[in-house]
Amino acid sequence: MKWSALFKPVGNLDPAGAKEFMAARPAGGYQLLDVRQPGEYDQEHLAGARLIPLKELPGRVNELDPDQPVLVYCAIGGRSRAAAQYLNGQGFNQVYNLSGGIKAWQGRKAAGPELQGLDLIAPETDYVNSLTMGYALEEGLQQFYLQLAARVADLDQKTLLVRLAGFEDKHKAWLAGEYEVVRHDEAGLPPLEPGSSELMEGGRTVSEYLARVRPELLDLEAIFDLAMMFETQAMDLYGRLAQKAQRPEVQALFLKLVDEEKLHLGYLEQELERMIARDKA
Repeated sequence: MKWSALFKPVGNLDPAGAKEFMAARPAGGYQLLDVRQPGEYDQEHLAGARLIPLKELPGRVNELDPDQPVLVYCAIGGRSRAAAQYLNGQGFNQVYNLSGGIKAWQGRKAAGPELQGLDLIAPETDYVNSLTMGYALEEGLQQFYLQLAARVADLDQKTLLVRLAGFEDKHKAWLAGEYEVVRHDEAGLPPLEPGSSELMEGGRTVSEYLARVRPELLDLEAIFDLAMMFETQAMDLYGRLAQKAQRPEVQALFLKLVDEEKLHLGYLEQELERMIARDKA
């Protein structure tokens, strides 16, 4: 390492700049690095972030691609600045520090351990089985929305939940179409194992989430918030699965799903802002 690099200024991005940085790139077009401790990561982290605690970075730097941009963050920006300076000294071309850290971040955050949900599929799993798993997760979220819609009394809430369920049809249709292409001799939907449709985006089950929700306490804003939480957790899971995937085509599949969830999340945020503005008018 060039020790002089520790004293070089590194590029800083405030939360707004970091959002623009990520929005301008597809999943897989940059690396998001969390250098905090595992307990901090479990509580909250940015979706798709790779966890490498600062003290472990010298021994694990080969897990990162020096030719791809890296956005580093910690709690408030101190550890990530040191990590960014270290990466600069290791020949990384574009390294940015998130100023203010995750404490300053105003967007959605994921939660849970780094390994949460990764047991759904083995790193060496092939493309067809990955498609099937993705389809099951989309089916699970759709069933959650439909079952919750049956429990709420308010017509506007029912309408929104059914609409959210309909969005999952688009994802399922793409996955089913891709499955048909690669299994041309077995056209149709991916075969779901018994109970697999209980799984949801994010890696938990329909029953678990339904048990947590009290329909009588919901309003439209709470439903939007719930939906955005699911999209964030899905982005996080797919991003981490992409990191672990050993087959390039499987990695590309999960990265595409990350981009799809990103678009969906952006749409939900816009719709929520419109609803709030309309209510204030």
